[in-house]
Amino acid sequence: METNFSAENSLRLIAETIDRSRRTIARNSGKPLILWGTLVALTSVIIYALWATTGSPAWNFLWFAMTAVGAVCMRSMTRNSEKVPDTEISRTLGKIWMWFGIFATGFFALVWVAWGIRTMIGIEGPLSVDLTLIIVLLMGLCGTLSGSVLKFKPITISAVVATALSVTFLMVMPEASAVRILVFLILGLFALIIPGIILQKQTNN
Repeated sequence: METNFSAENSLRLIAETIDRSRRTIARNSGKPLILWGTLVALTSVIIYALWATTGSPAWNFLWFAMTAVGAVCMRSMTRNSEKVPDTEISRTLGKIWMWFGIFATGFFALVWVAWGIRTMIGIEGPLSVDLTLIIVLLMGLCGTLSGSVLKFKPITISAVVATALSVTFLMVMPEASAVRILVFLILGLFALIIPGIILQKQTNN
């Protein structure tokens, strides 16, 4: 009986520890979601304005500048905040978004590699790859997985709704149009800012 009681207590303690770490991570995710959502939304608007004005899609390289700005802001934001426990949950979330970054950057690089190869071997015509749609789907998937890991339904629901709206928007808008970049305004608002605000309100309560 003593052994069973100790085993039950151990399992209960492990479950409580996991749940506590999950709540801590969720509590500290509100501000980062709002920050990145705002940066994504603003960057998409800036790129759209510059692209529409100049006719050059090269302004998409501003996404890399946004990433650098976001990293600096995150470092400053988390300096005095509650330390997030290093658990399987936090590591899983980190890996989800790490692989999103790798795949998104990798797809972007592969498009340029493919374009270079086509040019060298003399294949004419445009390279038809809807990179924006691929990134939207990846971002929606990662957001949904993050909400599931944290067991926080607003994140999961927001990610699904944002992905559905974004994919519909991309299908309606003409291909190779600057206006398609505004899809990240939708994602920033619905997938990041709104769930971030909900998390912040729950934390304050």
